Amino acid sequence: SHLVRELAIELAPLIRVNGVAPATVVQGSAMFPRDRVVGSLAKYQIPYTAEEPTAALVDKLAKFYAERTLTKSPITPADQAEAYFLLVSKRLSKTTGQVITVDGGLHEAFL
Repeated sequence: SHLVRELAIELAPLIRVNGVAPATVVQGSAMFPRDRVVGSLAKYQIPYTAEEPTAALVDKLAKFYAERTLTKSPITPADQAEAYFLLVSKRLSKTTGQVITVDGGLHEAFL
C-alpha cells in the first residue's frame, strides 16, 4: 500500500493510482492444478482420497479458505473483477492512493 500511495502522490492530479489486494482464489483459477491442490490439502491436514476427482479436491480447498473468512464464501475471479471495475469506472473517480482488499474479511487481519 505504501507504493500505491507514493505513486498516487507523484502522479496526481493527472493520474489516479489504486490497487487491489486479492485473497487466494482457488475456484476458476489456473494457478491451482491438481498437484498444488493436493499439496495444500495435505499441508492443512484436510482429509481427501487420491481417487477423488480434481474438481472435488478444488472444492474442498476453496471451502477451507472460505471458512477462514467472515463471509464464509469462496473468493472468485468475478469478485476480484468487481473491485477492478469499480476502480476504473466513474463510481470511484475521486479515489486515489487506496488499496481495495478482496478477501471476504479474513478474520486474521482483524486480530
